[in-house]
Amino acid sequence: MSQQIIQQLEEAFNETIILLSSFNEKDINTVPFKDSWTAAQVGRHLFKSEDGIDTLFAAPGKPANRPPDANTEELKKTFLDFSTKMKSPDFIVPENIDYNKQDLVQSLTNANDKVLKAVTGNDLTQMAGLSYDHPLKGSTKLEIVYFITYHTMRHNHQIRKIKEAVN
Repeated sequence: MSQQIIQQLEEAFNETIILLSSFNEKDINTVPFKDSWTAAQVGRHLFKSEDGIDTLFAAPGKPANRPPDANTEELKKTFLDFSTKMKSPDFIVPENIDYNKQDLVQSLTNANDKVLKAVTGNDLTQMAGLSYDHPLKGSTKLEIVYFITYHTMRHNHQIRKIKEAVN
């Protein structure tokens, strides 16, 4: 079960890097339409949502009192419904600046690598030890892997739409 979602996560991460790398320096920082982020801002948002989360997977967790994937269908339904607009929590909203494409892609690649290493080397059936107020508080580590996967897939869809608009 977890091997399949980890493979999907890796594929989603790779797609993000390929998509962002396909932009030129100007277009990656171009606002494609009203009330939209640039492709670079989407990349920065993904980075901010992943940066440091690898430590969560390595931290000791308590055994889950339910199936470790109990909430994954709801996550899938929520994040892969591209007809709904979502609002990002403030702490992962990207800064409204021009980004250096190479630096952005490299920082995201590094964060992706850390997450993949962490999810393949730890027990995902445990509850994630989120002691602070976080949207994923009460999730298992496996559910967080699903969240990151579907969140990344959602934003890959967004980046593809941005690419179409700026070309």
